[in-house]
Amino acid sequence: MKTAEKTLSKEKKQILKLSKMQNRSAGSKYFLVLLMLIAVVNILDEVTSNLTVTVQSSFVTEFFVNNPFMGKFYTYEEGLAFHSGIGVFTYVLGIFTPFYKALADKLGRKPLFVMSTLGMAIGLLVIHLSTSYIMFLVGFAIISFFMGHDIQIIYILEEAPHKHRAKIYSFLKSFGILGVILIPTLRDILMGEDSSKWREIFLVPALIGFCAVVLVMLFAKDTKVFINERLSYLSRPLEEREAEKALKKQKKEAQRNQSGVFNGVKYIFSTKDTKMLIISHIIFDAAMPAIALYFESSMHRAGMSTGSITKALFMGPVIYASITFLSGFIADKLGRKVTVTLFSATCVVGYALFVAGILNGWNPYLIGSLAGLYQGSYWIGRDYMNVMMTEKVPTDIRASVVGAEGLLVIIGLAVGYGVTILGMLKLPIWWACLVVALPAVSVAAIMFALKVKETKGVSLDEIE
Repeated sequence: MKTAEKTLSKEKKQILKLSKMQNRSAGSKYFLVLLMLIAVVNILDEVTSNLTVTVQSSFVTEFFVNNPFMGKFYTYEEGLAFHSGIGVFTYVLGIFTPFYKALADKLGRKPLFVMSTLGMAIGLLVIHLSTSYIMFLVGFAIISFFMGHDIQIIYILEEAPHKHRAKIYSFLKSFGILGVILIPTLRDILMGEDSSKWREIFLVPALIGFCAVVLVMLFAKDTKVFINERLSYLSRPLEEREAEKALKKQKKEAQRNQSGVFNGVKYIFSTKDTKMLIISHIIFDAAMPAIALYFESSMHRAGMSTGSITKALFMGPVIYASITFLSGFIADKLGRKVTVTLFSATCVVGYALFVAGILNGWNPYLIGSLAGLYQGSYWIGRDYMNVMMTEKVPTDIRASVVGAEGLLVIIGLAVGYGVTILGMLKLPIWWACLVVALPAVSVAAIMFALKVKETKGVSLDEIE
């Protein structure tokens, strides 16, 4: 009884708080302010996601080549391989992501929005202040956990007018990618040709993050969707809610044979179409480490100066954002299969030209454009593979299949990581990446084009 009374007392306070928030006016001016805040945080998210990769050569050289780590000096490739192997373990933190995200359904979108932004800012500051590789890894682990939650996306999808939702989302996505231009700008101003000043670059986005936290706390309100649904839930008698929980538990037990990750795996391999899609996707994901993580190191090891690398980094986000914006129109007009196949081919050609460019001393801006082309093309292809899996399965098992898909593609990611790390111990970094990425993307794209059926125009409600 005491527990129930305590629960009701807490809920009354929450109802009062939410009711006050519900009654506050939120007009077009507020939405514009919210849009700007989310745009800033989205830029911060993209910058945080890309920052360590774009100064990779600097910290690997400092921590492993110029100074002994654990009593040993390393070659550049050995140090990079060691860091890559250690860095894999930071992704284990992703196990906790679903539990962290679920808090947004109970605590609200705003608290999680604040926590994620603050987490990224703290991680960036730790790296800025790092005096050792261990301290660097702590900061790296913090940002690895917080940068992948994308609470700001949930925020804007719930707040945006229905008829403009897709346009606003694509705008924020492209804007965030363009915001990555902040990285080469900071490299140019704070590093110049002195690669030892790489820590300074982390301070500015950290300060932006802390300022964003303050502004979100002052001006952002929780979403109307969350407030209304939470009030509706709390306004019902406790006994009714407990009875509903019990009923849901019974239904969950009854449906256990039809849903869940393992049943999602069974469903994927139950049809030839979904089976070929997941096999293509697994092979495609084997290219991810080579595609996404080592382009800056490749430029460095090919002999490009710090200043030239900075120039190259200016162009990548521009090309990436442009083709990302374009891909939506192509997917709706020509279909998902054409989109995946077209951008996979573009990725292969773009990567081959990128390697040719760094080895032959091409213009840095051209090299950067090629990097943005092959990286953007890769992520577009991967995104639409995810979309197609979603469009191939019934509603009652869709979430389970998506979860199973995420679990299965880790196989490709793990193999790709392992082969790339082993390769860089024997080959120059660009060759180690090339021999993994190009075959993986090519084989996956050919298999996909020949064996996977189109999903353009499919109604999600009618899939059986």
